[in-house]
Amino acid sequence: MKAQSLGSVRKSFAPWADPAAKPFIRFEGLTKVFDGTAAIDDLNADIFHREFFALLGASGSGKSTLLRLLAGFEVPTRGRIVLDGEDMTGIPPYRRPVNMMFQSYALFPHMSVAKNIAFGLKQDGMAKSEREDRVADALKLVKLENYGRRKPHQLSGGQQQRVALARSLVKRPKVLLLDEPLGALDKKLREETQFELTDLQYELGMTFIMVTHDQEEAMTMADRIAVMGDGKILQVGTPPEIYEAPRSRFVADFIGTVNIFDGTLVARDGDRLTIETADGHPIEVDGNEERGGALQIGAKTAYAVRPEKLRISASPLDGPNVMSGEVWEIAYIGDMTSFHLKLDSERIVRVSMLNSSRESAVQMTWGERAWVSFEPNAGLVLSA
Repeated sequence: MKAQSLGSVRKSFAPWADPAAKPFIRFEGLTKVFDGTAAIDDLNADIFHREFFALLGASGSGKSTLLRLLAGFEVPTRGRIVLDGEDMTGIPPYRRPVNMMFQSYALFPHMSVAKNIAFGLKQDGMAKSEREDRVADALKLVKLENYGRRKPHQLSGGQQQRVALARSLVKRPKVLLLDEPLGALDKKLREETQFELTDLQYELGMTFIMVTHDQEEAMTMADRIAVMGDGKILQVGTPPEIYEAPRSRFVADFIGTVNIFDGTLVARDGDRLTIETADGHPIEVDGNEERGGALQIGAKTAYAVRPEKLRISASPLDGPNVMSGEVWEIAYIGDMTSFHLKLDSERIVRVSMLNSSRESAVQMTWGERAWVSFEPNAGLVLSA
């Protein structure tokens, strides 16, 4: 029988869209105050069984505090956490059905790698033969099969982090908490481990909650992403929803790279809007009924469009939303080239072009005149 690809399984996985689905984890009015400042501020969110959920935000946004509250290492000031139908209030960390991989590794220096990984299993009284099998599987997962006898100080930082990951996975808890789990790995190994983690999460039927500041990591691994700021969840959605349909200027600007044109709504023709930008460039917009429908003529607004939605040319372009300026910066990144175009208004517009052939299709250099354009439905209307 032909195996089903994980991609097709994840594509159909969307319990949050089912009104009858019961959340596996629920944060209810959760607040945590340190020295008079709310690190978590009246937060409400649902996470579902078998979901890979990412908490994404800048330093100080509250994502690690939220993880520690779920693990039981911090006590809420107000609110509660419900896990698999059970209120976690007052339940100590060692009695919670969760395991956490710490960003600081927290390995026992006097124990071998294998004994570090097996420590929790031994504490639980698991038989030696089963422990050894579990440890062998965990070592294979993180590509450290031949390192079981070494001590932590004999490993590189990246290898130590992989041991910490293996130790967190080996007990197969109901919920695995990952605090910046892949930060010390090199790029190639990090990319490989991302897919291995998502495969393992599905195979074991576990719920993963990951804290990360790495947007690409969150987009690659998570079923849904919660973007956090100032102790609040600003938006929860699938990676395409977060990237293509941000609900606020903050989320649009935080996720990836974006051009945001501030302006005023000056005309409406059905669902076609005209925005006069502060740079003096009129922007024709359509396909934004949901965001633009409530705007009145004269309203201040903003239009967000991603760099890859723009096209760039060394000769004049026809059609709507054409702008021109000087090529200010060029960055060849391998799979794509990034251009910074400086308009006559001094504004910088960012454009990304896929390098689909071995020779760049656009032959331009610094200081030359260039033109960019984008379709009316390429971006999104935001509140100003």
